[in-house]
Amino acid sequence: MPSPMKLIVTVDTEADNQWDHGCSLSTENVHYWKPFQAVCERYGVRPTYLITSEIAVDPVAISFFRPLVKKNNIEVGAHLHPWTTPPYINRPGLRYNDTVHAFPSQLEPKLLESKIITLTEQITNAVGKRPTSFRAGRYGFNRVCANILKRLGYVVDSSVTPMQSWKNHPGLSNIGGGPDFSSFSANPCLIVTKDKEFLLEIPITIVVTNFFLRQLPSLLRYYQKLESILSGRFLRLNCLAPQPLWLRPLPKITLNHLLSVWREARRLSLPAIVMMFHSSELMPGASPYRPTEESVNQLLCLLSDFFSTIQKNDGESTTLTDAAKMILQLPNLENKIL
Repeated sequence: MPSPMKLIVTVDTEADNQWDHGCSLSTENVHYWKPFQAVCERYGVRPTYLITSEIAVDPVAISFFRPLVKKNNIEVGAHLHPWTTPPYINRPGLRYNDTVHAFPSQLEPKLLESKIITLTEQITNAVGKRPTSFRAGRYGFNRVCANILKRLGYVVDSSVTPMQSWKNHPGLSNIGGGPDFSSFSANPCLIVTKDKEFLLEIPITIVVTNFFLRQLPSLLRYYQKLESILSGRFLRLNCLAPQPLWLRPLPKITLNHLLSVWREARRLSLPAIVMMFHSSELMPGASPYRPTEESVNQLLCLLSDFFSTIQKNDGESTTLTDAAKMILQLPNLENKIL
């Protein structure tokens, strides 16, 4: 009998409002994590905190993580923001907290490797355990990155955003944008590295939940345009769910939206689903998604309701690395080349 589908809750754990490019960084959101962690523990959820360089050296963050790692209540993995991870180069987009935020996939291999090594060592020193899970900042993941991660002992990446392309998003000038994951599905797969080895990829869960759009995928882009128009101009009349739908508790996303992703993932027989959001969303005003205390409370209530429903339906939570160990035992994993 197949194992029940696992829920993986990932938090991109980083400085306050990373959208304010070039402004001074603060990590005040570290003081707002405890209510979220309490919700997780209430429902047996073991979140994976994917942390950046500035979080790995924050004393409050370290004191929060260490006892939870020791109890195996959480996993702490790596989240690479090139603009806050040493070493830096005195060139546009490669300086500390530059106004341009580079995709990791745009970096020269040696610089990328140096930054990943730095971040890995910082996390190991912070929590007393070497990270084995990874997510690239801005989802800027490529084959070079996979090769470095494999060589450094990482077990799993979760940077791929199925059916999404970041090619038109700005990064370093004259290099183009970010990666194109349009051909990826939500299924875990093996990324073929340059050394002809394999790194497990567990994508962020993004699926088409609308029955008619699944049957007629060519209509998806027209649906997206319609949804965008209604969202922007007729908010009170907007009854269309974004498609494809992320397992991500954004504003306007309801419990029914999240559960529709869960149900579609079960229909697809996914071994695990990956939720993501940012740690800054747990602090009022640290993220444009959660500007007020009320909006943060709404997020916590939504997560609580979702976790409770999953628990009542025999859903199980696990971390990225523990899920990876389980998935690597499955037959017929697809090989993908980036």
